Amino acid sequence: MILLNSNAENIFWLGRYLMRTQYLCSVYPFLDDNEARDYAHAFCLPAFDASSLNELTLDAQHPISFISQFQYAQDNIMDLRGVLSARAYAELNKLIRNASENAGYICDVAADCQDVIEAESDAIFLFFSLGQCVENLDRQFRLNQDNQQTMAQLEQIAAALSALGWQGVIEALKELQSAPCSMQFYHFSDHIQTLFEADA
Repeated sequence: MILLNSNAENIFWLGRYLMRTQYLCSVYPFLDDNEARDYAHAFCLPAFDASSLNELTLDAQHPISFISQFQYAQDNIMDLRGVLSARAYAELNKLIRNASENAGYICDVAADCQDVIEAESDAIFLFFSLGQCVENLDRQFRLNQDNQQTMAQLEQIAAALSALGWQGVIEALKELQSAPCSMQFYHFSDHIQTLFEADA
């Protein structure tokens, strides 16, 4: 399958939003005030302890909340109606509708949505995986987490993208690997965004 850059970008962001939701699910509820403050500081959130950060994650009006993140994912899925298989599109919409009706299902539904995407074409799964890796790397740099596994996954993805004609991805990744820091990550992320915008 040959994807338009705009469709590839939507799949990429779907991967990011679902991964972001799944990680938030894995650490919620925050119990340790110091860890909550570190998380809030890393993502520039107006929270000062575990309790206030937990409130933010449940506040439907706040961009960090489960509901907001899942809404972003839903918007990307709607834009992919002509790209995803009819079965996958219908299944994803059903899952999202269930989560919209009961926010308590969001964590389970986020994982189920990933399973649906992984069963789609190689091209769709490639850009979905790219989004997941970029999201993981963003978080890992912000929170000083180990990123070796993510870097290894990105090497495989960069090679696959290069085979599709995406220029400079391998070189941009090598620059990031040679100087792994937040600033270099942003350069890598900007390069990916530039490729999505090419011939837009």
